[in-house]
Amino acid sequence: METSLMMKNIAFLLLLFSLCNPGNAGYCSISDLAVTQTAVPSKANVYAVTVENRCICTQANVKLACSGFSSSVAIDPAGVLSVDGDGKLCTLNGGRPIGMGPEYAVKFSYASPSGQFGFKPVSSSIACS
Repeated sequence: METSLMMKNIAFLLLLFSLCNPGNAGYCSISDLAVTQTAVPSKANVYAVTVENRCICTQANVKLACSGFSSSVAIDPAGVLSVDGDGKLCTLNGGRPIGMGPEYAVKFSYASPSGQFGFKPVSSSIACS
């Protein structure tokens, strides 16, 4: 009986190791970053954006396509979203890692009289630990 319990524990540890192994980065991709936008009802032309990582691995140095993006209100001085020097890409969360799930989602708001802007994830560094 004790041997059976020990085998189950070993199997569980192997499964856990395989999920957290750096080689799992192949299971994650940029498509695991979900971008949702909603209009803020109380403010005209203001949109709330949430970027959620739906992969078990963290994603850092996230770049979003944002060519031509501008906001008539400040996004966030802490670097939640910053336009890169080329004006074509934006860095999300100051390049810091984004964990899995809604509790680690990166959120920001912007104002644009021309409507919602299409933020599309284009690259990230994936790391499992």
